[in-house]
Amino acid sequence: MNRFIACINLLLVSGVWSAAMAQDPTSKTTSKGGPPALTGQVAYENPDAPVRNHQLEALEELDGWSSRLESIIKVSGEGIAPDLKQNAISYLSVLYLYCSVKKGPCPFILEMTLDDDIARSRSEKKPRCPVTTRFFKSYISQSLDERGKFLFSLREGLEIAKFNSDERPRFVECKETVSAISTDPDVLRQRYGEKGSSVDSAKAFRALLTEIKENNVDIYGATGVKTSS
Repeated sequence: MNRFIACINLLLVSGVWSAAMAQDPTSKTTSKGGPPALTGQVAYENPDAPVRNHQLEALEELDGWSSRLESIIKVSGEGIAPDLKQNAISYLSVLYLYCSVKKGPCPFILEMTLDDDIARSRSEKKPRCPVTTRFFKSYISQSLDERGKFLFSLREGLEIAKFNSDERPRFVECKETVSAISTDPDVLRQRYGEKGSSVDSAKAFRALLTEIKENNVDIYGATGVKTSS
């Protein structure tokens, strides 16, 4: 596990400054010379297209997952949310990149995967991180930090780099974080329940899903990430 965490840290941090400084030489730029902004809305020409179905299936799965997880968070922060298929995990990692380009750091997405792992670990009486680990494996396998350097402006890149340096390690080192939170009654009281901090993360996540669905956004097309489906 320590070797895996070290590998993830190395791969994730290696692109921090390049993400802030580099631009895709083949991409179109804005009139001010910056990288292209995401429009936030991509219409599907064919409603039955495989790519659309692939993304709609992931959206529906994430909607059900986040709904159940929100219910767990509002009560005790202990329980089992539905397992996510690989398609949904892959979509979730691209969604994180899409959100980061549009809004800056989106820690609420990482908080949701962490809350799933905390809830599972507390139910099973053993610290585990199946969701967060799969998320970062997917993120790395799709080279999304590398993709991000073609999408962030200099200011955005520096903001993301600071978040990646200061905040993201506690998600990457998930098992240690889960263990620390699960054994701290004060943190659990602050994090869970109707007024817990995790409720805000769940609301933000579900609002993002609603935005994607209502605007018919193709997040793979918007970020330039290839999909096999």
